[in-house]
Amino acid sequence: MFAFDTGDILTATATFLRIACIVSLLPLFGESNVPVRVRILLSLALTAGIYPMLPKSYAAGVAIALQDVASLCLMMMREMLIGIVLGYVAKLAFDGLVMGASLIGIQMGFNTASIFMPDSNEQTNGFSALHRLLIILIFLALNMHHIYIRSIFDSFNLIPIGHAMPTGSLQELLLMVSSGIFLTAVQLAAPILVGLLFSTAALGLINRAVPQANVFVMSFPANFFVGLFLYMAMLPLLPGWLENYFKNSQEQIMSAYALLAK
Repeated sequence: MFAFDTGDILTATATFLRIACIVSLLPLFGESNVPVRVRILLSLALTAGIYPMLPKSYAAGVAIALQDVASLCLMMMREMLIGIVLGYVAKLAFDGLVMGASLIGIQMGFNTASIFMPDSNEQTNGFSALHRLLIILIFLALNMHHIYIRSIFDSFNLIPIGHAMPTGSLQELLLMVSSGIFLTAVQLAAPILVGLLFSTAALGLINRAVPQANVFVMSFPANFFVGLFLYMAMLPLLPGWLENYFKNSQEQIMSAYALLAK
């Protein structure tokens, strides 16, 4: 028979709450097409794997600290805050990659026809949908999802249960991460956008030399083939760039943990 006291139950509940908030916001795992039951089961599985590794002092400390309902609610809110911060930073990493593809798709003319993406529950152009699928395949092939799973384990070592304390520096870090998605989008889209700029300039010269040519109609296939050629030329370099990119995302998560720890 297993004997659980109040401290054990509260510690397990707080652990599950932190992990559930993280999983609900993580890219891929927290997408709207993933059933809620699957996310709950994944959170329970991670909780079952992490809880036995927590120091026994956690349960005793939680039981002593929680003498009233207000303290219990405060502790749960702190655990939710940790989960939201990790999930938010991880989600922004994917949003920057998708934003870069959207910029390219608009310049290539794909924005004239949008498709519905069931996994993101929104409409997007065909190029962004293709790019997102390739990013997901590379992300899983390189086992980059282990970064976020490992970050969940590291959060309990760096921030004991009920000891999160947000500071003003955390807000500055989140603002920096939020603004970083624009820099990521520009870095990813810049080579192709420059190529499309030269393509458009060449079409402009053709229009000046041959006014009878319908440059507007020619621009669609020209931009399509130029952009697709440059994107295919970039694909061999994409896995190495993504590996460094997601490692930088992990460093941002660890910086957030350092600002949350008391």
